[in-house]
Amino acid sequence: MSFILTVLAAILLTAANYYGSLYFLSWFAFLPFFYYLYIYSSEINYKKIFLSGWNLGFWILFFSGNFIYHSIKLYTSAPTLIILLLMILLFLLLSLIYALFLLFYFYLQQKLFTQNKFRPFLFACCWTLLEFSRYYLLGFFPIANPAYTQADFLSFIQLAELGGVWILTFVLILVNALIFQLVFQKKHKNIFVLSLILIISFSFSYFLQQKNFAAERVETFKIGIITTQIEQEKKWSSAQLDKNIDLALNAAAELNQTQLIIAPETNLTFDFHLNRYYQQQFLDEVAKKFETPIQIGSLAAKDSIGGRYNSSYLISEKGEIISRYDKNLLLYFGEIYPLSEILNKYTPYNFSSLKPGEDINLFKNRNLQWKTVICSEILYPDYVKLEAEEIDFIVNQTNEAWFKDSRLLKNIMWQAAVFRAVENRIPVVKTGNQAYNGIIYASGEYQKVDSTVNYHILKSNKE
Repeated sequence: MSFILTVLAAILLTAANYYGSLYFLSWFAFLPFFYYLYIYSSEINYKKIFLSGWNLGFWILFFSGNFIYHSIKLYTSAPTLIILLLMILLFLLLSLIYALFLLFYFYLQQKLFTQNKFRPFLFACCWTLLEFSRYYLLGFFPIANPAYTQADFLSFIQLAELGGVWILTFVLILVNALIFQLVFQKKHKNIFVLSLILIISFSFSYFLQQKNFAAERVETFKIGIITTQIEQEKKWSSAQLDKNIDLALNAAAELNQTQLIIAPETNLTFDFHLNRYYQQQFLDEVAKKFETPIQIGSLAAKDSIGGRYNSSYLISEKGEIISRYDKNLLLYFGEIYPLSEILNKYTPYNFSSLKPGEDINLFKNRNLQWKTVICSEILYPDYVKLEAEEIDFIVNQTNEAWFKDSRLLKNIMWQAAVFRAVENRIPVVKTGNQAYNGIIYASGEYQKVDSTVNYHILKSNKE
């Protein structure tokens, strides 16, 4: 029964990561877990709370992060059983933090209160502290916060402007805890407390939403995006190289009426810095065909430093390189491999890491200024917020084909983009390969495009 109820809680808590319209399930997802601990069990002790927390944490992470199977398979071609064992080991290690924080909650409950009863406010505080600590201590795995499941709950996520995902986490968990007491422990006074919390939360949300609409700029500008559906196995083949170049160059005929054209992450599969032959060919064609700047992606080297960077280039309509941004926060086990020398020595695979960039380079053109965050950088709210006051919008270029068109991964990336737009009250333009693409407005409303079509025009403000 422990196993069934815990898995059920994890399923309810993560369901909206697969289908965004199921966000309401997260509001009572903890009930099966609480029922097991405080109703079904005859007694609760440190061992039980530790094992239960570990079990719950494992399934939350498994249901939130199982997409990594595809990238490991693609990179290593290892047998499925080996990959599953590695994933289980990884999630068991990462989920230990859930067990430790539930122990911390249980310890405080024992020390602060004479009666060994469930304390909703204390539990919500501890769980929020857990998510905060998990984000900063285990920053290489910045997913599975239950607040992200609310990305489609527009009237609730406005609170993210005040306290980011953390305030939403606290409210969501507190409501779960109060509903449990109301339903199973007959604490009818919780109806009043719940009503008060929801009235205050949604009143603030409404106020913030109206304030944002009033402050929103009246003028609009048009942005063109290129989206692709190229399988990762084909993307880097020599046969695909020229096709990738043509996809970017053909955007001129479709998107020249915009003020900026943006391509996905690494849409050009040659080194845009070292391969001067292809670079000059591309720049010459841009000068011939384009009437607006284009932002492209490439894995590119630098003259003075060895190694390659995950880079984004802004190129003028005259075929001149205006600016370059190198991804600062690299994805662990995707772009950077700790102990790569040991891995290369004792495994048949060649693990090589990219170089991290060091600067946040804002792109500027005419009257526009924007910040680029490449792929997984959108998952880091504190990084996205840096210099956000100086920009008109945020660009998120991605290549999500590493994950075999995973609905889970695409939803997680889109949810993060929605939160970054609301937190900063700045539109986010997202374009990628095998990704959800479009524009998220400062209010959290969004316009998704048909990603099977290559070229799209987006407006910075809703009409």
